Amino acid sequence: MGRNPKFQIRRDVYVGWEILDSKAFRELSATAIRVLLRFLQKRKWTKMRRRIVYENGDIVFTYAEATFMGIKNTAFYEAVKRLIEVGFIDLDHQGGCYGKDYSRYSFSERWRNYRTESWQRVEKR
Repeated sequence: MGRNPKFQIRRDVYVGWEILDSKAFRELSATAIRVLLRFLQKRKWTKMRRRIVYENGDIVFTYAEATFMGIKNTAFYEAVKRLIEVGFIDLDHQGGCYGKDYSRYSFSERWRNYRTESWQRVEKR
């Protein structure tokens, strides 16, 4: 990655074993995994006693940031689309192509039911 401080995040990423062992995770491409890790890195959290509580929602990940990471626009679009399809993230607000109206995402638990009877498929608009 380059040296643009605007896109540098100095925060560790925690990926639970349930995610790593899930059917949804096993069907992700390498690019989709990189994008998922970046989403996880962007999560805000607070410490309550000895437990970490993650906030959900209002996560912005732009095409400019993906380009900074070496991910081309088409690959980024496909990765985000796939993460929504398998249930790791949800699109809360579709941004526009002009100005500062960015898409905003939140984390979802739909991945837990991926390819089961209770699976709810969602597609990116």
